[in-house]
Amino acid sequence: MTDPTQRPADPAASSETDAQVMEQITRRTRRSFLVAGAAAATTAIGLRIYDHRPRQPDILHRPMRTAEEFNRVLAENVIGETTLARTYPQSQALANPRPNGAIGIRRDLNPASWRLQVTGLADSQRHPQYVDNVSDWKYEYATSYLEAALQADGEAQKAGDNNKLSKDDAGVSLSIARPPAPGLLLTLAEIQALPFVQQTTEFKCIEGWSELVSFGGVRFRDFLALYPPFRNPDGSLPRYAAMTTPDGSFSCGFDMASLQHPQTLLCFQMSGRDLLPAHGAPLRLAMPLKYGYKQIKQIGRISYTNDKPSDYFASFGFDWHGGL
Repeated sequence: MTDPTQRPADPAASSETDAQVMEQITRRTRRSFLVAGAAAATTAIGLRIYDHRPRQPDILHRPMRTAEEFNRVLAENVIGETTLARTYPQSQALANPRPNGAIGIRRDLNPASWRLQVTGLADSQRHPQYVDNVSDWKYEYATSYLEAALQADGEAQKAGDNNKLSKDDAGVSLSIARPPAPGLLLTLAEIQALPFVQQTTEFKCIEGWSELVSFGGVRFRDFLALYPPFRNPDGSLPRYAAMTTPDGSFSCGFDMASLQHPQTLLCFQMSGRDLLPAHGAPLRLAMPLKYGYKQIKQIGRISYTNDKPSDYFASFGFDWHGGL
Protein backbone atom coordinates (compact mmCIF):
# COMPACT_ATOMS: atom_id res chain seq x y z
CA MET A 1 0.00 0.00 0.00
CA THR A 2 1.06 3.56 -0.68
CA ASP A 3 2.07 5.60 2.35
CA PRO A 4 -0.43 8.49 2.46
CA THR A 5 2.10 10.64 4.31
CA GLN A 6 4.76 10.35 1.52
CA ARG A 7 4.62 13.15 -1.02
CA PRO A 8 5.11 12.27 -4.69
CA ALA A 9 8.57 13.11 -6.13
CA ASP A 10 8.91 16.42 -7.97
CA PRO A 11 10.29 15.63 -11.47
CA ALA A 12 11.62 19.17 -11.91
CA ALA A 13 13.52 19.14 -8.62
CA SER A 14 15.02 15.73 -9.40
CA SER A 15 16.20 16.88 -12.82
CA GLU A 16 17.78 20.01 -11.29
CA THR A 17 19.70 17.88 -8.73
CA ASP A 18 21.02 15.55 -11.44
CA ALA A 19 22.28 18.51 -13.44
CA GLN A 20 24.12 19.92 -10.41
CA VAL A 21 25.78 16.55 -9.74
CA MET A 22 26.92 16.23 -13.36
CA GLU A 23 28.29 19.79 -13.30
CA GLN A 24 30.33 19.01 -10.17
CA ILE A 25 31.66 15.76 -11.70
CA THR A 26 32.65 17.54 -14.91
CA ARG A 27 34.34 20.37 -12.98
CA ARG A 28 36.28 17.96 -10.75
CA THR A 29 37.30 15.75 -13.69
CA ARG A 30 38.57 18.77 -15.62
CA ARG A 31 40.47 19.99 -12.54
CA SER A 32 42.01 16.54 -12.00
CA PHE A 33 43.21 16.38 -15.59
CA LEU A 34 44.70 19.86 -15.33
CA VAL A 35 46.48 19.04 -12.05
CA ALA A 36 47.78 15.71 -13.37
CA GLY A 37 48.94 17.31 -16.59
CA ALA A 38 50.70 20.12 -14.75
CA ALA A 39 52.39 17.62 -12.42
CA ALA A 40 53.58 15.48 -15.34
CA ALA A 41 54.87 18.50 -17.23
CA THR A 42 56.66 19.82 -14.14
CA THR A 43 58.26 16.42 -13.53
CA ALA A 44 59.36 16.12 -17.16
CA ILE A 45 60.82 19.63 -17.19
CA GLY A 46 62.54 19.04 -13.85
CA LEU A 47 64.10 15.78 -15.02
CA ARG A 48 65.20 17.38 -18.27
CA ILE A 49 66.83 20.28 -16.44
CA TYR A 50 68.44 17.90 -13.94
CA ASP A 51 69.65 15.60 -16.70
CA HIS A 52 71.26 18.51 -18.58
CA ARG A 53 73.46 19.46 -15.67
CA PRO A 54 77.14 18.60 -16.27
CA ARG A 55 77.37 14.83 -16.55
CA GLN A 56 79.91 12.49 -15.15
CA PRO A 57 82.18 10.98 -17.82
CA ASP A 58 79.85 8.11 -18.67
CA ILE A 59 76.61 7.57 -20.53
CA LEU A 60 74.27 7.00 -17.59
CA HIS A 61 71.67 9.71 -16.98
CA ARG A 62 72.29 11.82 -13.94
CA PRO A 63 69.16 10.77 -11.98
CA MET A 64 70.04 7.10 -12.47
CA ARG A 65 73.67 7.70 -11.56
CA THR A 66 72.59 9.55 -8.40
CA ALA A 67 70.31 6.66 -7.40
CA GLU A 68 73.11 4.18 -8.08
CA GLU A 69 75.53 6.17 -5.96
CA PHE A 70 72.96 6.33 -3.15
CA ASN A 71 72.58 2.54 -3.29
CA ARG A 72 76.36 2.15 -3.09
CA VAL A 73 76.66 4.37 -0.03
CA LEU A 74 73.71 2.61 1.62
CA ALA A 75 75.24 -0.81 0.94
CA GLU A 76 78.64 0.20 2.26
CA ASN A 77 77.22 1.66 5.46
CA VAL A 78 74.52 -0.93 6.14
CA ILE A 79 76.19 -4.09 4.82
CA GLY A 80 79.78 -2.95 5.24
CA GLU A 81 83.02 -4.33 3.85
CA THR A 82 83.30 -7.06 6.50
CA THR A 83 80.02 -8.81 5.74
CA LEU A 84 80.60 -12.31 4.41
CA ALA A 85 78.78 -13.83 1.48
CA ARG A 86 76.99 -17.06 2.23
CA THR A 87 79.09 -20.16 1.57
CA TYR A 88 77.86 -23.60 0.52
CA PRO A 89 79.17 -27.19 0.55
CA GLN A 90 81.44 -27.79 -2.41
CA SER A 91 79.17 -30.67 -3.45
CA GLN A 92 76.47 -28.13 -4.38
CA ALA A 93 78.72 -26.29 -6.85
CA LEU A 94 78.31 -26.81 -10.58
CA ALA A 95 80.84 -29.06 -12.27
CA ASN A 96 80.84 -26.86 -15.39
CA PRO A 97 80.07 -23.25 -14.46
CA ARG A 98 78.80 -20.93 -17.13
CA PRO A 99 81.32 -18.42 -18.59
CA ASN A 100 80.11 -14.87 -18.06
CA GLY A 101 81.59 -13.23 -21.14
CA ALA A 102 84.83 -13.20 -23.10
CA ILE A 103 85.54 -9.46 -23.20
CA GLY A 104 89.23 -8.90 -22.51
CA ILE A 105 90.23 -12.57 -22.66
CA ARG A 106 92.96 -13.55 -25.15
CA ARG A 107 92.63 -17.28 -25.62
CA ASP A 108 95.49 -17.20 -28.11
CA LEU A 109 97.87 -16.50 -25.19
CA ASN A 110 100.69 -18.95 -24.57
CA PRO A 111 100.17 -19.91 -20.89
CA ALA A 112 103.92 -20.42 -20.44
CA SER A 113 104.53 -16.77 -21.36
CA TRP A 114 102.15 -15.41 -18.73
CA ARG A 115 103.50 -13.29 -15.90
CA LEU A 116 101.64 -11.15 -13.37
CA GLN A 117 103.02 -7.62 -13.49
CA VAL A 118 102.75 -5.75 -10.18
CA THR A 119 103.57 -2.05 -9.86
CA GLY A 120 103.24 0.58 -7.14
CA LEU A 121 104.94 -1.54 -4.49
CA ALA A 122 106.88 -0.56 -1.41
CA ASP A 123 110.59 -1.28 -1.78
CA SER A 124 109.99 -3.52 -4.79
CA GLN A 125 113.74 -3.85 -5.45
CA ARG A 126 114.15 -6.14 -2.46
CA HIS A 127 112.20 -8.87 -4.28
CA PRO A 128 114.11 -11.22 -6.63
CA GLN A 129 111.32 -10.83 -9.23
CA TYR A 130 112.04 -7.09 -9.58
CA VAL A 131 112.58 -5.57 -13.03
CA ASP A 132 113.14 -1.96 -14.04
CA ASN A 133 110.23 -2.00 -16.49
CA VAL A 134 107.46 -4.59 -16.38
CA SER A 135 106.13 -3.30 -19.71
CA ASP A 136 109.14 -4.80 -21.45
CA TRP A 137 107.76 -8.27 -20.78
CA LYS A 138 106.43 -9.84 -23.97
CA TYR A 139 103.41 -12.12 -23.88
CA GLU A 140 103.29 -14.67 -26.67
CA TYR A 141 100.19 -15.03 -28.82
CA ALA A 142 99.59 -17.56 -31.60
CA THR A 143 96.68 -19.27 -33.36
CA SER A 144 97.87 -22.65 -32.14
CA TYR A 145 97.24 -21.59 -28.54
CA LEU A 146 93.77 -20.38 -29.51
CA GLU A 147 92.91 -23.76 -30.99
CA ALA A 148 94.16 -25.53 -27.87
CA ALA A 149 92.18 -23.20 -25.62
CA LEU A 150 88.97 -23.65 -27.56
CA GLN A 151 89.42 -27.42 -27.42
CA ALA A 152 90.02 -27.34 -23.65
CA ASP A 153 86.96 -25.16 -23.10
CA GLY A 154 84.80 -27.30 -25.35
CA GLU A 155 85.84 -30.62 -23.85
CA ALA A 156 85.17 -29.47 -20.30
CA GLN A 157 81.92 -27.62 -21.00
CA LYS A 158 80.22 -29.45 -23.86
CA ALA A 159 77.62 -30.88 -21.47
CA GLY A 160 75.33 -27.83 -21.44
CA ASP A 161 73.92 -25.41 -24.00
CA ASN A 162 74.73 -22.56 -21.60
CA ASN A 163 78.42 -23.20 -22.27
CA LYS A 164 78.56 -23.04 -26.06
CA LEU A 165 81.78 -21.46 -27.26
CA SER A 166 83.17 -20.48 -30.64
CA LYS A 167 86.10 -18.70 -32.25
CA ASP A 168 83.95 -15.57 -32.25
CA ASP A 169 84.33 -15.53 -28.46
CA ALA A 170 88.12 -15.81 -28.57
CA GLY A 171 88.67 -12.23 -27.49
CA VAL A 172 91.63 -11.73 -29.83
CA SER A 173 92.58 -8.03 -29.95
CA LEU A 174 95.52 -5.75 -30.49
CA SER A 175 97.83 -5.11 -27.58
CA ILE A 176 97.75 -1.63 -26.07
CA ALA A 177 101.09 -0.03 -25.24
CA ARG A 178 101.52 0.93 -21.60
CA PRO A 179 104.01 3.34 -20.02
CA PRO A 180 107.17 1.93 -18.45
CA ALA A 181 106.97 1.11 -14.75
CA PRO A 182 109.27 -0.67 -12.30
CA GLY A 183 107.80 -3.64 -10.49
CA LEU A 184 107.61 -7.41 -10.22
CA LEU A 185 107.07 -10.20 -12.73
CA LEU A 186 105.47 -13.12 -10.87
CA THR A 187 104.88 -16.65 -12.10
CA LEU A 188 101.72 -18.58 -11.26
CA ALA A 189 103.78 -20.94 -9.10
CA GLU A 190 104.93 -18.01 -6.95
CA ILE A 191 101.32 -16.96 -6.38
CA GLN A 192 100.27 -20.54 -5.64
CA ALA A 193 102.91 -20.69 -2.89
CA LEU A 194 100.57 -18.61 -0.70
CA PRO A 195 98.02 -20.42 1.56
CA PHE A 196 95.37 -22.09 -0.59
CA VAL A 197 91.69 -21.23 0.02
CA GLN A 198 88.63 -22.90 -1.47
CA GLN A 199 85.16 -21.38 -1.17
CA THR A 200 81.80 -22.12 -2.76
CA THR A 201 79.68 -19.00 -3.19
CA GLU A 202 76.92 -17.72 -5.44
CA PHE A 203 78.25 -16.09 -8.58
CA LYS A 204 75.82 -13.41 -9.77
CA CYS A 205 75.76 -11.94 -13.26
CA ILE A 206 74.16 -8.55 -13.85
CA GLU A 207 72.27 -10.15 -16.75
CA GLY A 208 70.04 -11.80 -14.15
CA TRP A 209 71.39 -15.32 -13.69
CA SER A 210 73.38 -16.87 -10.84
CA GLU A 211 75.16 -20.14 -10.09
CA LEU A 212 76.94 -21.81 -7.19
CA VAL A 213 80.64 -21.91 -8.07
CA SER A 214 83.59 -23.39 -6.21
CA PHE A 215 86.60 -21.06 -6.44
CA GLY A 216 90.13 -22.01 -5.44
CA GLY A 217 93.02 -19.60 -4.97
CA VAL A 218 94.72 -17.32 -2.49
CA ARG A 219 93.30 -14.45 -0.48
CA PHE A 220 94.19 -11.13 -1.99
CA ARG A 221 95.04 -9.78 1.44
CA ASP A 222 97.66 -12.55 1.83
CA PHE A 223 99.09 -11.55 -1.54
CA LEU A 224 99.06 -7.94 -0.35
CA ALA A 225 100.99 -8.87 2.80
CA LEU A 226 103.70 -10.70 0.84
CA TYR A 227 104.02 -8.01 -1.83
CA PRO A 228 102.96 -4.82 0.01
CA PRO A 229 102.11 -1.64 -1.91
CA PHE A 230 103.59 1.75 -1.18
CA ARG A 231 102.43 3.70 1.86
CA ASN A 232 101.18 7.27 1.87
CA PRO A 233 102.93 9.87 4.06
CA ASP A 234 100.35 9.25 6.78
CA GLY A 235 101.10 5.54 6.70
CA SER A 236 97.89 4.53 4.91
CA LEU A 237 97.67 2.17 1.97
CA PRO A 238 96.93 3.50 -1.52
CA ARG A 239 93.23 4.03 -2.10
CA TYR A 240 92.85 1.92 -5.23
CA ALA A 241 94.22 -0.83 -7.40
CA ALA A 242 93.90 -1.07 -11.17
CA MET A 243 93.88 -4.46 -12.90
CA THR A 244 94.28 -5.04 -16.63
CA THR A 245 94.51 -8.00 -18.96
CA PRO A 246 97.92 -8.90 -20.45
CA ASP A 247 97.27 -6.97 -23.67
CA GLY A 248 95.91 -3.94 -21.79
CA SER A 249 92.59 -3.95 -23.65
CA PHE A 250 90.41 -4.54 -20.58
CA SER A 251 90.62 -2.86 -17.18
CA CYS A 252 88.93 -2.92 -13.78
CA GLY A 253 89.33 -0.56 -10.84
CA PHE A 254 88.91 -1.47 -7.18
CA ASP A 255 88.92 0.27 -3.83
CA MET A 256 91.44 -1.22 -1.44
CA ALA A 257 88.82 -2.19 1.16
CA SER A 258 87.09 -4.50 -1.35
CA LEU A 259 90.37 -6.19 -2.21
CA GLN A 260 91.16 -6.81 1.45
CA HIS A 261 87.80 -8.54 2.03
CA PRO A 262 88.50 -12.07 3.36
CA GLN A 263 86.55 -13.67 0.48
CA THR A 264 88.34 -11.80 -2.33
CA LEU A 265 90.55 -14.36 -4.07
CA LEU A 266 93.18 -14.41 -6.75
CA CYS A 267 91.66 -17.50 -8.26
CA PHE A 268 93.43 -20.20 -10.34
CA GLN A 269 90.95 -23.04 -9.83
CA MET A 270 87.22 -23.56 -10.41
CA SER A 271 85.27 -26.74 -9.66
CA GLY A 272 88.40 -28.35 -8.23
CA ARG A 273 90.48 -28.05 -11.41
CA ASP A 274 92.69 -25.48 -13.09
CA LEU A 275 90.92 -22.49 -14.59
CA LEU A 276 89.74 -22.94 -18.16
CA PRO A 277 90.69 -20.30 -20.74
CA ALA A 278 87.02 -19.26 -20.98
CA HIS A 279 87.04 -18.50 -17.24
CA GLY A 280 90.19 -16.39 -17.41
CA ALA A 281 93.13 -18.76 -17.09
CA PRO A 282 95.61 -18.62 -15.61
CA LEU A 283 94.44 -16.07 -12.99
CA ARG A 284 91.19 -14.23 -12.29
CA LEU A 285 89.47 -12.44 -9.43
CA ALA A 286 86.69 -13.96 -7.31
CA MET A 287 84.63 -11.42 -5.33
CA PRO A 288 81.30 -12.88 -4.11
CA LEU A 289 80.00 -9.48 -2.94
CA LYS A 290 80.28 -8.02 -6.45
CA TYR A 291 78.66 -8.77 -9.78
CA GLY A 292 80.53 -10.87 -12.33
CA TYR A 293 81.58 -7.95 -14.50
CA LYS A 294 83.89 -6.76 -11.68
CA GLN A 295 85.56 -10.17 -11.31
CA ILE A 296 88.22 -9.57 -13.94
CA LYS A 297 89.53 -12.58 -15.84
CA GLN A 298 93.04 -13.28 -17.17
CA ILE A 299 94.72 -10.69 -14.96
CA GLY A 300 97.99 -9.42 -16.42
CA ARG A 301 98.84 -6.40 -14.30
CA ILE A 302 98.00 -5.04 -10.84
CA SER A 303 98.90 -1.40 -10.15
CA TYR A 304 98.38 0.43 -6.86
CA THR A 305 97.42 4.10 -6.98
CA ASN A 306 95.68 6.92 -5.14
CA ASP A 307 93.89 7.95 -8.34
CA LYS A 308 90.57 6.29 -9.12
CA PRO A 309 91.35 3.92 -12.00
CA SER A 310 89.45 3.71 -15.25
CA ASP A 311 87.11 0.77 -15.68
CA TYR A 312 85.92 -0.83 -18.91
CA PHE A 313 82.30 -1.39 -17.93
CA ALA A 314 82.04 1.84 -15.95
CA SER A 315 82.81 3.68 -19.19
CA PHE A 316 79.54 2.24 -20.54
CA GLY A 317 77.48 3.40 -17.54
CA PHE A 318 77.84 0.41 -15.23
CA ASP A 319 78.40 1.09 -11.54
CA TRP A 320 82.14 1.47 -10.89
CA HIS A 321 81.89 -0.40 -7.58
CA GLY A 322 79.74 -3.24 -8.93
CA GLY A 323 78.44 -4.29 -5.50
CA LEU A 324 75.43 -6.59 -5.14
